Amino acid sequence: MPAMAATAPANDSPSRLRILETARREFADRGFDGARLAGIAREAGLSHPTLLYHFNSKADLYGSVIQSAVLDWAVETEAAVSGGLRGFDQVVSIIDAGFDFFATHGDFARILRREALEGGERLDAAITGSLRPFLDRAVAFLDGEMEAGRLRRHDPLELMQICYGAVFTFFSDARFRARLLDVDPLSPDALTRHREALTRLLGAALRPDSV
Repeated sequence: MPAMAATAPANDSPSRLRILETARREFADRGFDGARLAGIAREAGLSHPTLLYHFNSKADLYGSVIQSAVLDWAVETEAAVSGGLRGFDQVVSIIDAGFDFFATHGDFARILRREALEGGERLDAAITGSLRPFLDRAVAFLDGEMEAGRLRRHDPLELMQICYGAVFTFFSDARFRARLLDVDPLSPDALTRHREALTRLLGAALRPDSV
C-alpha cells in the first residue's frame, strides 16, 4: 500500500526545529487561540524577531507544526508498507507504525483532538494533501486483500475508522486515563498491553482462519 506523500520543509535549522517543537507543546496545551508567539519564542530560548524570521504569523507556525508532524507520520508509514507484506501482517505493521508515531508525538495527538472538536478547518491542507489520500489508499488496500481472501470481509472504511479511533484516542486521552486508572498509560508496559490487545482483537476479526 503506498504511503502518505509529504514534502519536507525547506529550512530545518536548529532554531526552526526548536520553535516547532516548542510550538507543538504550546498549541497542544493552549490551543491555537490561547498560544502566543512571544511565549513560544521565550520557551524556545529565542527572541520574538528570530521566531518571526522563520514564521511570519501564528497561522504560518501552526500550519508548519501540522506539516512537520504529518511528514513524520509519512516516514513511519513508508517504513511500515515498504516490506511487501500482505494480509494481516501488513495490518499489524501499519498499527505498529501508528503506535510508534503517536508515542513520540503525543502533543500532536492532542492538537488533532482539539481540531476534531472544533471542526478541523485548520487541518484542511493536511487533510486534502496527505490524510485523505492515505485513507483512500488504505481502504483500497484492505478491499483488495479482502477480495483476494487474505483478510475476512468487513467494511474497509469503517475498519479504518475503528483502527484510527483505537490508536489515536489511546494517546490523545492519555492524561484523562492516567487520572481515571491511576497508572501511566504511556509507560512501555501499558503501550505494549494495549497494542497487543488491539492486535488480538483485529486478528480475530480479520484473519481468514480465525474461529
